[in-house]
Formats: sequence, structure tokens, C-alpha cells
Amino acid sequence: MRILFTRVFFLIAMLPLVSKINAQQDPHYSQFMYNKLNFNAGFAGATDGKICATLIHRTQWMGFGGGTYNSGTGSVARGDAPVNLVGSINAAIGNRFGIGATFASDKLGQETMTMPRLTLAYRHPLGNAGTIAAGIGVGFMQRSIDGTKLRANDPNDPKIPTGLVSGTAPDIDFGLYYTKDNLAGAIDNFYAGLSATHLNQNKIAYDVPAGSTTIDSKIHLYFVTGGEFQLNSAMKLQPNILLKKDPAKIQADLNCFLVWNENIRGGVTFRPMDAAVLLVGYEFPFGLNVGYSYDITTSKIINYSSGSHEIMLRYCFGVSIPKKEKVIRSRFTPRFM
Repeated sequence: MRILFTRVFFLIAMLPLVSKINAQQDPHYSQFMYNKLNFNAGFAGATDGKICATLIHRTQWMGFGGGTYNSGTGSVARGDAPVNLVGSINAAIGNRFGIGATFASDKLGQETMTMPRLTLAYRHPLGNAGTIAAGIGVGFMQRSIDGTKLRANDPNDPKIPTGLVSGTAPDIDFGLYYTKDNLAGAIDNFYAGLSATHLNQNKIAYDVPAGSTTIDSKIHLYFVTGGEFQLNSAMKLQPNILLKKDPAKIQADLNCFLVWNENIRGGVTFRPMDAAVLLVGYEFPFGLNVGYSYDITTSKIINYSSGSHEIMLRYCFGVSIPKKEKVIRSRFTPRFM
């Protein structure tokens, strides 16, 4: 079993060397560490025996807008900033399986994409060496384009839609996720994962005057890792790293939190060539975790955008099934009087 997992890890690690560069990347979230199920199906069930539900709302590039062209005035009206929404729920089933469900919605200008998915993971304990899980996510991708928001160089181009068009195709993800309570006597709650989304590279066709236009989805690859370093009885550091390879580039999120008294946290994330992120959060004793992040744009988009905002809500709760007590009944037998 360990040899099999090692081979699969090696296969996914080699995928970036052979994948093609083409297509738009998946939306990203600054608080990725609280919703790893969104990009790694193997995470399903890694919730310490609890049921966990997460919701993240992201407003990308405030002030940038989508813009709508007015053919009467020849002007472009200021639009709303791109909005991303992702939610998930997952739990363990016994000691060996995990199940989950995710829903993601990404609206960027004239295009909207939704991706619901169900996930099943098999969790294999390695004794004192930790636990490794392999998961698969199956769902579908729906894309739509509002042609009324497009400004074509040739208004009579038959390949460009003039109204709202949409299409749907199946979508498959796969992920490996490893956890260990303590690594090398120094890192607590260590985790690492490798995953790939859109494995089937689905094709979505839009109906246009010329017949149809096809958009291809390409494989996206992820590596995530992190853990905890106890500084003293009250404070600890929580570093998290996410590497993502989409068809266009490799992107990294380098994060570190400082946690005080197990519930108050503040942190920073550096995303090279894109943004510096400030993060704060608080975890209530009853299992509710809230977080906020603000992306300070460092790319050329800073000339048009005041940054990105993100709100995260995560609630974990346990379900205990009371054990039935064995009823003791009196027995009569002629052997005893």
C-alpha cells in the first residue's frame, strides 16, 4: 500500500513537467488553509472526527470592475468587481473514509462559472507515521458568457455571442493528503497534499451564430503544506504554503499566522508578483471560526484597483451517538430455587 501511494505521489509531482500551457486559471483564495477541500479531494474527512462547514466570499480587485459597453454613447460603464464564492462541508466516516461536498462560483466580467462537486476519500493509517488519504471528486462545470457585455472589433463576427450562452460538462478531481501529529519532534499538526483538478480536461461548447464555440479546461496542479510551531504556552506559529500551477504560470502563497491563546490570530501572506495579504481571525469556543483578509495589490493592477477583500466562516461540530446500555433482565431456571 505504501509503495502504491509513493508511486501516485511521484506521478502527480511529475505532471507539471508535461502539462500544456493554455486556458484560464481557477479562482484563488487568500484563506486557502481553511478550505483545502476546494482543491484537494483527499482532504475529505481530515476534520478530527468533526463535521466542518466552510464558506468564503471574495471580492477581487475592488474598483477594477467588469465594465459594460454602451453602443449609444460609445462609453464603457463601470462594472462590479469580480466576485468569488466557495463553500464546502466534509466529515469522516469511521476510521477509513471521508466524504464531502463543495460548491464554487466565480464571476469575472462577462463570464460566470459554477462548479458543484461530491468527494469521497479513503484514509489509510500508517501507524506512528501518520495518515495518508486518496480522494476523488466528481461533479460538473457550468460556464456562461453574457454576450451583451462584449465589445467586438467586428460586430458581425459569427463566433462571438450576442446574448447569454452557457454550457455544462462533467468535471473530475483527484488528491492525496498526508497528516502527522508531530513531524521530527518539531512540527505539530503537519500536513502536506498533492492534487489535480479538471483531470478530464472537459470541453464546454457555446451556441453562437456560426454554430458553436468550445472552451477547453486544462489540468490545474496544487501542492499544499503546513504545520505548527509552539513558541510558549500561549503563542504558536502556523506557516502554510500553497503552490499552484495553472496552464499559464506557477503561483505561490507563502503564509504565516501568529496564534494567541488558541483563538486569536493574525498573519501575513506574500504572493509574488501579485499581492501582499493581511489576515486576522478569531475562533470561538463553540467551534465557529471567522476570518478576514485584505490583499494589497503589488502588480500593475494597483493603478486601477484598491485591493481584494475576503471573509471566511467555518463551523466545526461533533455528533455523538449515545451508546445503548445493555438491559439486564431476570432469568428463572429450575436449577436454582
